[in-house]
Amino acid sequence: MFNRLACNWFVMGAIVLSCGGAWAQTAASPAPKESMSLLAGKLPAEGLPAQIDKAVWDRYAKAVQTNWQLYQESIGKPMSNWVSTEIPAFKETVFYPFSGPDFATVDQVYPGARRYVMVAMQRAERPIDFAALPPQAAHQTLEVLTDAWRHYGSDGFFVTEYLDKYLTQNRVRIGASTFLMTFFQLKGLQVKSVRPIQINAAGDIEELPLDTKEWLSVRFQLERAGAPVTVDYVRMDLSNKGLEPQPSHVAFLRKTATSPVLLKAASHLPQNKTFSMVADILLGSAPFILQDETGLKYTRLDAEFQTKLYGHFERANVHFSNYHRDLAKAFAERKDVQPLAFRVGYFKSGNYALIVARRKSPK
Repeated sequence: MFNRLACNWFVMGAIVLSCGGAWAQTAASPAPKESMSLLAGKLPAEGLPAQIDKAVWDRYAKAVQTNWQLYQESIGKPMSNWVSTEIPAFKETVFYPFSGPDFATVDQVYPGARRYVMVAMQRAERPIDFAALPPQAAHQTLEVLTDAWRHYGSDGFFVTEYLDKYLTQNRVRIGASTFLMTFFQLKGLQVKSVRPIQINAAGDIEELPLDTKEWLSVRFQLERAGAPVTVDYVRMDLSNKGLEPQPSHVAFLRKTATSPVLLKAASHLPQNKTFSMVADILLGSAPFILQDETGLKYTRLDAEFQTKLYGHFERANVHFSNYHRDLAKAFAERKDVQPLAFRVGYFKSGNYALIVARRKSPK
């Protein structure tokens, strides 16, 4: 159903790859510099680790470098140019629910933020440490990641079919943290530390010991041009069924949703009645929202926010045909729709749209 859809909620998250167990990564440093360089398709100064075959590495490095350059040219740079004139420069915390590990987009939309909070269903896991893997596991992992990158340049996301087919062929847990580490390196951020985290009873994030067995959520302390940046990746079920028994998660969302929000490729879940709790929190608290058509229902958003429409929208992707007919009507009737010079979200034959929403002033 979700074949070749840019679905952050299902596509871009952790993939638990196992075959009779998984290789445990218990290195003292969860973010080795050599592995970071390798993930970004760059040869470390120390050279290629002995357990990695050069031909396997060359294929992976080419896939990353080629696709990242293509992505930057076709999506990244046009998006950044648009952001520079259309999106305010927010400097504190920004919030990206239904994100998967899509740091590339949230960083381009809010490039000056000091903290990024990303929430998704997928497990973070420890970042991959190639030095801790035997040759066969290292090669299989690189082959999985090569396929993951194969269409990234044109799509701007990782395709489900290329990740899922390896679910029974690799013994290494490749989670959201590995993809995040790759984006950090490609975007020139230095990783200072990585720690597992959890939401405490008060709805705040607390760090856990490095030897914590299950890395469900992680905090990255980064540096960009000398300035500190924090990325919190939180594994959380945002459905009503997931939130109702977790008051601490609701408290966390209420606090975080007071920040600017990004919604992209969210499977139209915020418009579904089974996700009404998170939708209500965002509509009631967020000062600013940028979303594609898969975010909040347009009529509800337009009632609380001043909205601007960009691009062209007639209908949702075929798999979500019942959604956002109100948005299609707005695009047909409003005379102030602005152009959009890049593709974003699901494949819709050039039918791509963004909504910029600023909360209306109190009455």
